[in-house]
Amino acid sequence: NILIDELGYLATLQRRTEQSIAAVSGGTATAVTFANSFFTGTASIGGLNAYIPSVGITAQNMQTGDYFQIGSVDGTGFTISFFNSAGSGITRNFTWSATGYGRGG
Repeated sequence: NILIDELGYLATLQRRTEQSIAAVSGGTATAVTFANSFFTGTASIGGLNAYIPSVGITAQNMQTGDYFQIGSVDGTGFTISFFNSAGSGITRNFTWSATGYGRGG
């Protein structure tokens, strides 16, 4: 006779980082796509989009008052827009790095 009181599993995913290898020129709503997508969660593991990658930007040739906005971050990429102090879209160079878990499917 076999008696099982408890059964479970432990799932672990390796943390990994992707980054740009050269400066990218970004203007209004520039799309960046990761070489390999990240795992972002499922309904049964953490919830949908529970593990969105963290994106870091190093902006170059910025002028006083310039700023950027990162949007639409998901497991496959993100968008970035640069603006001047008046809120008009501009083009600036930047590098990026993204840290997340595993690989998406």
